[in-house]
Amino acid sequence: MVIRRELGNLLPNQAHHFNADTLYKRFTPAGPDHAQVAASAGIADHIDALAAHHAIAGTPTERNAGVHDLMRAHETALLQPLLDFLGDRNSVRLIGPADAAQRAPTVAVALGRPGAEAAADLAARGIMAGGGLFYAQRPLRAMGVDPERGVLRLSFVHYTSPAEIGQLMTALDDIL
Repeated sequence: MVIRRELGNLLPNQAHHFNADTLYKRFTPAGPDHAQVAASAGIADHIDALAAHHAIAGTPTERNAGVHDLMRAHETALLQPLLDFLGDRNSVRLIGPADAAQRAPTVAVALGRPGAEAAADLAARGIMAGGGLFYAQRPLRAMGVDPERGVLRLSFVHYTSPAEIGQLMTALDDIL
């Protein structure tokens, strides 16, 4: 799109609040990543393969629900020990509920140092994690999280193993 700069400056921001001062970014709202859209073509096949492996039968809707419940039960079982581990530490602040049944398997932890530094320390121990604000500047700031430090983000999915959660907790013990 080509418009006069003066008109562009008059129009409201359509993007993330932190891009409001960059004219060419103001008209690019965040949306789906094209690679994610392309990858979604294999999701139905993956769900069907998991349903077959775990002997979940029925209509596509029933198989999907069964696989969802199987994944959710696995993620919840892996998540609770991690939440308990973090909840027992005075040196961290768990963001969100401490009950695995009440949250997704993505965990944000405020530390006494930048989350990106902690993520780098975990990477040196074979753990992939993230550190930063994750497009959540406003809510984190509202919760009293220092934007300069951000949070450490730990995420896992249905194919994460209990051994990997154990490895994560051992690595966290080392760096915290």
